[in-house]
Amino acid sequence: TVSRITCISIVGKQNNPLHIHIFPPPNTAQTDPDPSILLNYHFLTHTTLDVFALRLPQKTADQDFGLLYAVSEDLAAYGWLTNTGVKFVVFVSCVGVGGGIREGELKSVFKELQTAYIALVCNPFYDSDNLEKKPITSKKFISEVKRIGESWVPSSAV
Repeated sequence: TVSRITCISIVGKQNNPLHIHIFPPPNTAQTDPDPSILLNYHFLTHTTLDVFALRLPQKTADQDFGLLYAVSEDLAAYGWLTNTGVKFVVFVSCVGVGGGIREGELKSVFKELQTAYIALVCNPFYDSDNLEKKPITSKKFISEVKRIGESWVPSSAV
């Protein structure tokens, strides 16, 4: 089995969740996620904020925080902080993969997420005044996050 992204979370600079996208296991119906799974990822995303806060004094902005923590034997959380204080958290399932993924394998994912986020906030028609106050609703941004999560393949699987 190869590693796969199970969830991508975007967290605002005020530590408020802006978007959480869950990726169901392969070969399952693409329906709305089970509310308990969504709630679980909300909780897991919030627990990563403590790790960001602890590491922040040693890090510069716009940086890969790497492995934030191992949630379980087969799930790990990785993080990235933008220079504006927005945090990207990617949860990776490593079922059947010994040792998880190598350092830096998610860098391309984080760069693509940052590019999509920049395109969102630079869009003159998007309500950026409420961007930090309420979840992201842009269909283009949401579809881009979905594409990024579904297309990622770890280098060990290539």
